[in-house]
Amino acid sequence: MSIWPNTFEVTTPDDVSVLIRRDFDAPPDKVWRAMTEPEHLRRWLGDASFPLTTCEMDVRVGGSYRWVFNQPDSPGAMGVRGTYEEVDRPHRIVSTEQFDDFPGPSLNTLVLDERPDDRTAMRLTVRYVDREMRDGWIASGMTEGLGRGYERLDVALDAIT
Repeated sequence: MSIWPNTFEVTTPDDVSVLIRRDFDAPPDKVWRAMTEPEHLRRWLGDASFPLTTCEMDVRVGGSYRWVFNQPDSPGAMGVRGTYEEVDRPHRIVSTEQFDDFPGPSLNTLVLDERPDDRTAMRLTVRYVDREMRDGWIASGMTEGLGRGYERLDVALDAIT
């Protein structure tokens, strides 16, 4: 299965996982910063219709994160929290992820590999508790949201010095 073949690939390598692969036109350290520093994360995660309004991150083994997205014209919010199990800057993060009002948890493994010409190959594996949960997340539009976010990340990377 591939949702956006021109920008990234989404596969289901086993019964409980989703694997997302995408390349970025920036070195791993810059992609790492965009994904782990709140001032950069706010630029691409979420959008004008559903902005990231709370972004707390303590990116270290045993540290935690808390993100909250709010719709400007609605009282509804979507919260996400987790803990960092492994951190190897700028190449690998393993973290838990639990949405406040959605099934979970998942175990997420982010790997950033250096490619030629200062590019980064990203692999994100999201491992759910069971196949039903994995399939439910795929059906929810998760991959489409990621695709839009990664397109915004391409732009945000240009602003990181």
